[in-house]
Amino acid sequence: MALAGCFAISLVSGCNRCSKSPPGHTAGSSSAATASAAPSAAASAAAMTTGKRRKGWPIPGGPRLAILAGKGLGSIRIGATVATVERHMQAKCDDLTDKVCRYVARAVEFELEDGVVVAARVHRTYRLAGGKDKNGYPREYGVFNGAIPPDVRFGMHIQGVQMTIGKPKRVEQVNDPVLGTKELHYYPGMVLEFDQLPDAPLVLGGVRVVPQ
Repeated sequence: MALAGCFAISLVSGCNRCSKSPPGHTAGSSSAATASAAPSAAASAAAMTTGKRRKGWPIPGGPRLAILAGKGLGSIRIGATVATVERHMQAKCDDLTDKVCRYVARAVEFELEDGVVVAARVHRTYRLAGGKDKNGYPREYGVFNGAIPPDVRFGMHIQGVQMTIGKPKRVEQVNDPVLGTKELHYYPGMVLEFDQLPDAPLVLGGVRVVPQ
């Protein structure tokens, strides 16, 4: 099977048979204070221009996950328990509170209520994840290993996204000084977040999957 076809099948099914992905972080849960720490606007600006301190590009890890509107991420569906999330993600949550299970390097977080997933959110690379890394720098999300089928990925412009999945039901103007989000595009079962990066058009920066 051609690689492109195999990748498309793996996204839709939520499996990772096409290639064996390297394991991601296996760090235990941090404190609730660290998990919920909100980065400042100043830190956000710094995160957009931290290329001088980066010594390499992050690579995707963990299973490939299709962003499935109204359902979840791959085989991890809304209503799953934390144990189910960690089994399918093949790693413990980096941050775990009663509100979120977060994987920083994989740019994925699962919103929790009463111990089960009520929504899922994925992020573009280098969005701020809250808290500091081991070197004292603001934590940044790594690479999400997946897409909105058939191939809508982070960094795409609005026009490119809409050519693939159509126009949203509505658009909301926002101003998030931390993540740089300027527009929210509402589709059935998911919300697309478009960020403003320096000297660039709005790009797809996040997706939140919600029940339909």
